[in-house]
Amino acid sequence: MLATVIRTRVSPVDSLSPAVLAPRPHAGGSLADFDQIGTVISVRRNEALFREGDPGRFWFRVLIGALRSSRLLPDGRRHISGFTLPGDFVGLEDIYRFTAEAVSNATLMRYSRQTIDGLVEQQPGLGRCLLKLVCGDLDTAQSQMLLLGRKNAAEKLASFLLTMADRNGKADRISLPMTRCDIADYLGLTTETVSRVFSQLRSEGVITLRASSEVGLKNRSALQALAAAA
Repeated sequence: MLATVIRTRVSPVDSLSPAVLAPRPHAGGSLADFDQIGTVISVRRNEALFREGDPGRFWFRVLIGALRSSRLLPDGRRHISGFTLPGDFVGLEDIYRFTAEAVSNATLMRYSRQTIDGLVEQQPGLGRCLLKLVCGDLDTAQSQMLLLGRKNAAEKLASFLLTMADRNGKADRISLPMTRCDIADYLGLTTETVSRVFSQLRSEGVITLRASSEVGLKNRSALQALAAAA
């Protein structure tokens, strides 16, 4: 199973401006209305926001930073099911099915599930917004199953980089807050393989690397061709 992470098209924020925190009512009901009932919290790098099996008393939306949703397999290996970036919602289950940890220092909006249920009853439009986003998340889950089941290492990494570029809203540059180990556990690869493919794509002129967190898409068409090869 994949973690329940609802992705919105909210642009990443660099600071908590009044516009981010202020209530933004909408006559038809929108996700922005949740800001009226939210509380801003902070999570430090590698700190758990919640753990697998905890009761799901809260929903969360990332304002700054990133989270990873993971589960330990019976043999001790870690499986990362997804990354939560600014604008994304996470933790919608009644019982959390994954552990959510901060990839970097993160700031989030926390919402009481009980309060949200009451707000949705008052504004049915909010329920429709959530349903639409859940359906979009199912599409993401299907894409992830294809990624893990049918693609080789280079195709997986190419698909991942293109997805991250789309989520970052930048066509030619990506900021990756997660480690190579995180990426490997997400793609079902070893850390060594991920590092090797990064080096291969750089040597072939497909990407550029600036430190470990900045990736430039030098030849996006070649990356797209590689991602679509499976």
